[in-house]
Amino acid sequence: MAEPSDPNKPIERELSGRIGKYDILRPLGKGAMGQVYLAHDTMLDRDVALKVMVAQIADDPELKARFEREAKSVAKMTHPNVVTVFDLGNHSDGSPYIAMELLKGQDLQKAVRQTPPLTLERKVAVIVQVLAGLAHAHQAGIVHRDIKPANIFIQEDGSVKIMDFGVAHVTAASMTGTGNVVGTADYMSPEQVQGKKVDGRSDLFSVGCMLFELAAGRRPFHSDNLMAIFYKITHEEANFDLIPQGADYDALMPLLKKALAKNLPDRYQTAYEFAVDLREWLKAHATTASSQNVLEALVDLEAPTHTPMPMTGAPGMTGEGGATVDLAPGRRPGAPRRGTMAPTRAGGKTVLEAGAGSTMRPGATRVITAPPVPRTPPRAQPEPKQSLLPWVAMGLALIAVGVAGYLAWKSQQAPPVPVVQLPPVTAPPPTTLATPAPPPVTAAPAPDFGEAGSKAAASVKLAQAAFDAGNYDKAVASAQAALREDAASEPARKILDKAMVGQRAADQVHTGDAALGRGDLAAAETAAAEAIKIAPWDNRAVALQRRISEAKAQAQRDADRGAAAARTAQVNAALNEAASALQGKQYEAAIAAYDRALALDPGSVAAQTGRQAAIGSKSLADAAASGGSRTGGGPVRSFVPGRTEAKAPQGGGLVGFEDTAGITVKSGTQGAGLPGNIVFEASPQVPKAGEAFKVVVYLSNEGSQPIPLSSMTVATTVDGRIQRGAIPPATATGAPGQRSVVFQVAGQVWKEGTQSWSMEIVLTTQRNETYRNTLTWK
Repeated sequence: MAEPSDPNKPIERELSGRIGKYDILRPLGKGAMGQVYLAHDTMLDRDVALKVMVAQIADDPELKARFEREAKSVAKMTHPNVVTVFDLGNHSDGSPYIAMELLKGQDLQKAVRQTPPLTLERKVAVIVQVLAGLAHAHQAGIVHRDIKPANIFIQEDGSVKIMDFGVAHVTAASMTGTGNVVGTADYMSPEQVQGKKVDGRSDLFSVGCMLFELAAGRRPFHSDNLMAIFYKITHEEANFDLIPQGADYDALMPLLKKALAKNLPDRYQTAYEFAVDLREWLKAHATTASSQNVLEALVDLEAPTHTPMPMTGAPGMTGEGGATVDLAPGRRPGAPRRGTMAPTRAGGKTVLEAGAGSTMRPGATRVITAPPVPRTPPRAQPEPKQSLLPWVAMGLALIAVGVAGYLAWKSQQAPPVPVVQLPPVTAPPPTTLATPAPPPVTAAPAPDFGEAGSKAAASVKLAQAAFDAGNYDKAVASAQAALREDAASEPARKILDKAMVGQRAADQVHTGDAALGRGDLAAAETAAAEAIKIAPWDNRAVALQRRISEAKAQAQRDADRGAAAARTAQVNAALNEAASALQGKQYEAAIAAYDRALALDPGSVAAQTGRQAAIGSKSLADAAASGGSRTGGGPVRSFVPGRTEAKAPQGGGLVGFEDTAGITVKSGTQGAGLPGNIVFEASPQVPKAGEAFKVVVYLSNEGSQPIPLSSMTVATTVDGRIQRGAIPPATATGAPGQRSVVFQVAGQVWKEGTQSWSMEIVLTTQRNETYRNTLTWK
């Protein structure tokens, strides 16, 4: 049984043709605010996922702002676990669209229903990748607020992408809201249900709900009633008895309970901490190669460089020791300004490092450069003074010195031990024997730096990997970590120096992007050239230059389109003037107006056909005025085309304007805004009995958008007898700025004695617009 239609639900029309530079190929799916299409980027020659907002919803400023906020939120991030946004624009009907990377695979909601089912370790590996993406988003000051399985996409290669930032909350932006409840009920956090402002920890609660569902097969707070779900989330604990028995699940239980803590201080404070705990679980319990691959891919999991963002959205935050990270305008939360304290991870907790003299670019997370802390070498042991005691006293003294030296060295390696007090030695009588010099005391052995060396080597490896990936901030942090372990590490020093150069180049790229965004192409080109000069190995500067070239080409195309639009307006004005003159039988004026139109656009089919009709009409009028040339006893008759009648459907026919209660939308004139025109070409113009004639019918599209056709009706009337039929148009779409053949008659012979003849063509578009015109022999 079909569900009753909702009169308030927006009418979603599937799009076709082109939107901006994107060719629509086919629909992929529908969402709450729009539709997603498989589209082809004609400029960059690649397929994309094009998310187009429903035109009716686009009329709501708040919903439109939310839709556009999704694109801007995701565009701030570049992370392998976050879907990439390429472009944001507006369709001709005013509805915005987002061009995103095309993902191949399925979402987590569908994946858990597949057979064979996902293993527990595979599910945990998916959640770890989700947390890696969220850690990056939270670093950028973005809270997703709608984490659920349907928004987690698993690609064919096993990698995970977070999608649909449509309700994302930019914590440092002005659009903070007033605590509206936004999200999917079963996965909402207590603070979301209560309408409070949220931070990244709300997303972690939602991730905990997903992990519980993956482990138990049931949602932790589900109920058939929405208010019951809200009550459970805020007042009841999840039923952990639903978690299966077993060592793997037992080890996962404390992590689940911490993620689902209702009190914020008891919950995971950062996605990084949650991910690290799950990664340790995987290290202990993963057995398959796929999970091991996930572990290898997560070596560069981002540690947060800031403490959890305050829910109040205050302009600053306080780190350990009372140091404050200033959030000046243009600087996102957690990004230190020049000379402030930069929080990093050390020893399992957040500490702050001074970064005097370092620079920051707006919107970046930068590890402030601090001089490496060299390891203090062991103190050398003092040499004992030479003794002039006789042989026996000298031997005892040497023993005492050796013990004292050993204890001094031992004090550097372990907790202090009691000092052994030797009994006093009675000196024997002096002797005349020469006193030999005591043997030198051997210095205490140096401590073993083997472990520190391996840590330094590991940090150097991470630094090199981060540098190769273009993550200069992380390369700086890892190189500094290596130098703290081994101050003499030359590879670490080289990577640090080069990564700091890369940071400066990245700053220039950021400056160029900002200039490009505001349309200052000259400043963008200068910044790109400087970036290439600083770091010629970094392809981001080359990519910036390519974007600048594309912007310049687009600007030129826009200028060309503007000139073409102006020329088209002049041509249309001349055509309208000619049509009016022709209708008033002012043939000379009509011919002159058609000539002006052809001077502006020599390829105008409407001007060419109209001029021929005007000349033919003038000839007939001249012949009639002079008594007429007669053939077979009658006046000269020829094929004369009429004017195209264009009609839009009543109500909802105007794109972007729909009927509402008490208001019916109609176009001002029947043909207002419709660019199509039916054009006839008949030869010969004056048919003779027994002679073959030909009629070709064109659809001339004088607009900038394609005209998709759905049907055509042809009616031919000869001496009062009508033959009417529905015939598929020869072309399915009228291309913009071109004329397309829709129907033709050829090889027919003009019958002698014909008294009247006409052909009527009616074209109907997929938008229920109609075009009608008639060719008449008269």
